[in-house]
Formats: sequence, structure tokens, C-alpha cells
Amino acid sequence: MLTERLPCFIIWQLQLFTMANAKKSFWNHPDVDLVKGLDWDKPRSLAHKLTDQISTILEIDPALLELKHPADDTHGDYALNEALKQAKEQGKNPRELAEEMVAKLKASEGFMTMVAGLEVAGPGFINIRLKPSVHASYVSEAFSSAGYAHADLFAGKTIMFEYAHPNPFKVVHIGHLRNMILGESLIRILESYGANIIRVNYQGDVGMHIAKNLWALLKVPESEYPEDISERAELLGRTYAEGATAFKDDPETEKEIIAINKKIYSKEDATINRLWETGKQWSLDKFAELYERLYMSFERQYMESETLPFVDEYISEGLEKNIFKQSQGAVVFDGEPYGLDTRVFLNSEGLPTYEGKELGLARLKQDEYGTVDLHIHNVAIEQISFFEVTFKAKELLMPEWYKGRQYHNAYEFVGLKSGKMSSRTGQVVFAETILDEAEQIVSGIVENREGMNEDEKQEVIRSVGTGAVKYSFLNLNPGTYLAFDLQSSVSLEGNSGPYIQYTYARARRMLDDAGTVEAMPAESIAALLTQPEEQSLMRMFAVFEEALNDAVRDLAPNALTGYVHELAQRFNLFYRKHSVLNEENPEIRKARLVLTQATANVIGNVLDLLGIRTVSRM
Repeated sequence: MLTERLPCFIIWQLQLFTMANAKKSFWNHPDVDLVKGLDWDKPRSLAHKLTDQISTILEIDPALLELKHPADDTHGDYALNEALKQAKEQGKNPRELAEEMVAKLKASEGFMTMVAGLEVAGPGFINIRLKPSVHASYVSEAFSSAGYAHADLFAGKTIMFEYAHPNPFKVVHIGHLRNMILGESLIRILESYGANIIRVNYQGDVGMHIAKNLWALLKVPESEYPEDISERAELLGRTYAEGATAFKDDPETEKEIIAINKKIYSKEDATINRLWETGKQWSLDKFAELYERLYMSFERQYMESETLPFVDEYISEGLEKNIFKQSQGAVVFDGEPYGLDTRVFLNSEGLPTYEGKELGLARLKQDEYGTVDLHIHNVAIEQISFFEVTFKAKELLMPEWYKGRQYHNAYEFVGLKSGKMSSRTGQVVFAETILDEAEQIVSGIVENREGMNEDEKQEVIRSVGTGAVKYSFLNLNPGTYLAFDLQSSVSLEGNSGPYIQYTYARARRMLDDAGTVEAMPAESIAALLTQPEEQSLMRMFAVFEEALNDAVRDLAPNALTGYVHELAQRFNLFYRKHSVLNEENPEIRKARLVLTQATANVIGNVLDLLGIRTVSRM
């Protein structure tokens, strides 16, 4: 494959390009109005500065300029294809036009203060090579700040980000895991651009899945209720399976479960109410363990049952305004005039559907948080129609709160690359199972590590095991189906979380052995670090701003995994080729330590944005 020959940061650019052409990206979606037009490019810093200067010199609209990184960075830092685009309309040979453009650029004294070389390549590309001092300036910035490349583009903006969505009385499976891991990383990425994030979770604590579970749980004596949180969750898993099977196989049981479901809504049965509260708390206790394990937290966790008192109000208002209509005893939203599906908001039995409850949820959010700049719903692609319809209904009912302020971050499904991973149900792969098995493999790697006490080993096992799964889930574009492979995710080689964490630990160990590392002017760094591996590594620091910007623009953390893997590879090559601590020249030693510190800062920064913890030893 072509992509096997390209650096990882080129591959993530290709992935992002493919996704951007498949659907509207986050940054240019009509309902996302956080910033305007070219302001999205400002955090790209170096690329933005170059684009601004080139557009002025060549008198070209900056929105039309495309600066790309060559697949082989020996060809330069950026490639410009403007001559290829303009040659036909100007009736010129593209190479000749490129030469004319190069001449204009070279004549600009301000532009050439940054540029070491310009050359025309191929049919008319312009390759731009920057001065080492430019790259060294970004090394200095990264050395000085662990938050390097963060921006204030969303300063003053409030985003409500809804994610996770496990349902009480049911297991948390591999699909929930992708939601949680992706959502947590995206929140951190948006916060790095200055956004105020309201973290919320919405969980289904009413519905037929609850009734099926309670039907079976009613048969379990309270004296047999377990004390352990995990054992309680396992009991709920068994009772749900029992109730679901009976509901499907026995018509009489089906009637009983339907009756229980009505009682859950009506709150008329004290026994059902008590059992419902008990089972729900068991689930929430288990969810809390998983949230802590994944380094997640919420400002507010909404329940479907909370929405019920507000649904009728909006249904009535929608009927009065002809937003909804009666149909065969139900209340529906007719989506045809808007090119959308028609969906039921209140069923024929008078109970709200998921769509109806979404209106009640909207009311709760309004009452508690007022107007926010954007609502992001992190939910898989099967709910595209649901959100299109409910967004339109909310927009029509409450335009001041919701018009142009709603975004469905639709991601693809996840499964296993092979069927070898165990599952306690035989049908669903538990999120906890994946994390446990990842930690088990990591424990085999670190169990014989010398100089680590048991507490240190357990911290490494937890951080690396969880990090391995998170990185694997984030290393693919969210719009692509994810076939999870446990073995490759925990590998210490290749594009994996443990490889990145190990690289960070290697850099930190060197820095700890060196003691205090002093800052150094960019000019000195550029003059001292002249070896190919050193310069190759230095080139990566300006690219970080672009990688982070792509991650923000497309809500795609794989832009960061591709970048950090390339950074780690270049650092490890530098480490193998050149001595740092034993370098005889004291000034070169200082400069290499600055480069090492900058690398550790950026890797740590990226891992934090991915929701992965660093380790100082592995």
C-alpha cells in the first residue's frame, strides 16, 4: 500500500481529507458557529504565517492556498501546488509559472528571513525549506511550556458535551468504550483551545430493558443480594438475560413485563419503585468505577426518568404550533417538509419515546445551564436520523436555545478483529473485559522489571493497560469502523500506546539522570544541532500545532496519534544515533537535553489530550 511508505503525520492528513470529503467536518458544519472562516487556521501558527505571507506576495486568496507537507521531508518542509492550479487558466506551463512564483517569493525580504531554500519540483510544485533557526524556535517554545500549541480560539465559548450513555441494568460494552474514550479525548482537545466544557452524561433508566430486568430480579430474594459492586453488576447481567429471553419466548411473560414497564413510569407500585432504585444504584456504582478507570468525570449525569415531567409540556406546545401532529393515536413529527424522517414522539399508549424524552432533556438543560454556544452529542452513526429529527423539533420549539447550536458527532461502530476475546455473555464484549485483559498482558511485561516495587508495578500496569486500549481506539479516524486487536494494542513496538509511553519514559529517565536542564536560545540550538537525526526531530515541533488544529477542526484525535508516533520514532532514532548524557562537547550535550525535554513535554501533552497517563518507568 502507498500509505505504508508515508510518515504517519502524512497518513493522518490523508485520513482527515477522506473524512472531510465524505461529510461536512466539524469546523465548517453549518450549525457550528464557534469562530469565523479563516480564524480556524490561526492556531496553525507557522503554516498560517507562511500562508498569509505567500498570499500577499503572490496576490492569491489565502483561503485557496494549500500548504502540504512533502511525503519525504528531505524535499522540504512545505509544498505549494498553486502553479499547477493556475497554469491552465493562465495558459502557461506549470513549471514556468512556478519559477515565476519562486522569483517573487525570493524577492520578498520578509519572507526569506524564514526560508532557507525554494525549488521547483516535478510538474510544478514549489518546495519550501525553512531555516533551522525557525525549527529551533519551536523547540524552545516546547521546552518552556508543557501546554505548547494550546490556543484561545474558543475562549469565552461554552460547549455542552454529552457522552458515555451507558444504561443502568445493562452491561457496558465495547461500543460504550469507544464513545467514552473518544468523548473524553475530544473534551480535552476542545479545552486546549480555550472552550469551557460542560461534561454531561445521559442514561436510560426507564424502558423495556428495565422492565425485563426487574421481572427476573423480583424472583431473587434480598438475602441473596451480593455486597460486592462487580457481583451486583453480574447479577443484573444475568437477570436481564433471563428477562429478555422470557419476554421473547413466553407470551404471558411478555404481558407481565409490559405491565411492569407501565408501573415504572407511573410510580404506583412501591415494590417496583424500590427494586428499580436499588438496581439503578448498583449500576451507577459500577459505572463510577469504570469512569475513574478511564479518567472521566461529569458535571451532570441526567437520567431519562428525570425528563418525563417535562415531555407533555413540549408535546402540547408542538401540537398547538403544528410542529407535531396526531397519527393513529400517537404524536409524530412529520419530517417530510424538511427532507427528514417522520418519527414518533409519543406512542399510542401515551408514553414518550426516546424522541419525546429528548425534549424533556432539553428543558432540563435549559433550566440548569441556560444558553450555551454549542451542544455536542457524541453518539454512533445509527442515531443520525434520530438527531436530525430531534434537532429540527427542538429548533422549531426553542429557536433561541437550539437554532444553529446542535451538533451530532457521529462515529462508526467498533468490533473485534478476531473472535478470540472472552465474553461472559457469549454475545457482548464487556468494556471491563477489554481493559482487564490488556492489563493482564502488560503485567507479564513488567513483572520482572528490577528496581520497581509492587505499587509502582501496579501503577504502570493500570496506566499502560488503559493507555493501550485508549490509544488503539483513538488511532483510527472516528468515521471509520474499528476492528479492535488486543495484541497489537499492547505491543511495545509500532504505532501503539505502550510504544509512546515507553518513549516518554525513556526521555524522562535521561532528563532525571541529567538533573537540571537549562534553557538555550533558538539560535544556539540551531547552530549546535546539525546532525540529520537532530534536524529531523526538530522539524516535528512546528507540525504539532497543525496536528492539534486538525484534531480540533475534524474532532479527530487520530491526527494526534499519527503525529506523536512520528515524533516518537524520530526521537528514538536520534537516541540510537547520538549520545546525550555522554556527549563530550558540553554545549552540544545541553542542546540535546533541551531537545529531549521539548520532546518529553510534547509527548506528555499529546498523551494528556488523548486521556492517557504518562509513566516515568516501564
